[in-house]
Amino acid sequence: MDLIESYKEIDEENRLQSTLSRRVEYLTTINTLDKYCFSGMKCLDVGCGVGIYSLYLKEHNLDVTSIDLVPKHINRLNEIIKQKNINIKTMVCNALNLSTFKDNSFDIVLCMGPLYHLLNNSDQNQCIKECIRVVKPNGIIMFSYISPFSVFPCAIRGDINRISNELVDKIIDNHCIEFNSPYCFWTDNYFHDPSEIEKILINNKLEIIDHLATDGQSIAFQNTINQMTDAEFDIWMRYHLKICRNKSILGTSNHGLIVTRKKV
Repeated sequence: MDLIESYKEIDEENRLQSTLSRRVEYLTTINTLDKYCFSGMKCLDVGCGVGIYSLYLKEHNLDVTSIDLVPKHINRLNEIIKQKNINIKTMVCNALNLSTFKDNSFDIVLCMGPLYHLLNNSDQNQCIKECIRVVKPNGIIMFSYISPFSVFPCAIRGDINRISNELVDKIIDNHCIEFNSPYCFWTDNYFHDPSEIEKILINNKLEIIDHLATDGQSIAFQNTINQMTDAEFDIWMRYHLKICRNKSILGTSNHGLIVTRKKV
């Protein structure tokens, strides 16, 4: 299934709030946003989905522009904006072409989704370069990625019939699955080894200032976490935030987040 069609079947609006184990990714991400995003800053949210982070940043008085390739996402975000009577600029837009925006326009750029779906190095670098172009000197760019080392267990947990040596090779050796592959279980996906994505960003002359596992062990232990009381979950989050930057955790996390700075 191609990218836009695949998201028609996914409840992206509620994905990060649907269970406690999924909330770990959201809470870890906003914990990181709070370190770099401040009132009055201009933020571009590239691949914003239904705007879960755009809305959070708007609540904290940032000037937010939100773009996504999927019209369904932007349409729903516009509905929420109207309901809340807030001002967020929105647009259906491809992360490979941010020509609508001038150079050095934003204090912070979020690219938390597009790299999941760009299968070749050329497109990945084009996306990164566009984010670099539109952020101000010394500005912050945050990139999220999916690790190959967590994907196979997640895929077969969802459906044991997916298990095959071919799927292992696609994920671990090729790091990608095309939407028209017989082994595809979602859509076009690229999986970055944590050290690989660091090298890509460094080669694009970005300074890496933070790197963390946003869901860490939480998806693997989701059955336990989803049954926790609020007090128990608070302890889990405290544990998770203590270890989420450990290199041995990065690869086993489903999602990773890298915070970078544009060099002058």
